[in-house]
Amino acid sequence: MLGKLCKLLRMIGVDCAYSNEGMAILVNARKEGRVILTCNSRLRHRENVFFIEASQPASQLHEVVNTHGLWDEIMPFTRCVICNEKLESVARQDVKGKVPFYTYNNFNEYARCPHCSRIYWKGSHYKKMMQEIEEMLDRKIGDS
Repeated sequence: MLGKLCKLLRMIGVDCAYSNEGMAILVNARKEGRVILTCNSRLRHRENVFFIEASQPASQLHEVVNTHGLWDEIMPFTRCVICNEKLESVARQDVKGKVPFYTYNNFNEYARCPHCSRIYWKGSHYKKMMQEIEEMLDRKIGDS
């Protein structure tokens, strides 16, 4: 239900696990010290559950960041949007042959997920994504 919100939270650098395990999520969240974000009305009044009122991912993101005071945790593009792991800086020569030829020739800074090995760089999409995030949050944010 909230997969897009999860991806957006990871995009802004917030630790966010995703699960579709049903009620087992309550046990796992308690073990990991997490707050459950959900649209499932059956979980609405449970301990450590935050019920998402908004239906659009942009509004959901704004709601979560404001309600949980996450402004100081925002560090865009520091987590893998797939695995949630913190990205590690990687030397340009270490990505040769692992990124498109054009990318390797035109960009110098790269980050890699230590779990899934996905490689990230600030390509042409970067500024657009930052602008979209700032519009969703209705606030200018710095990048790291």
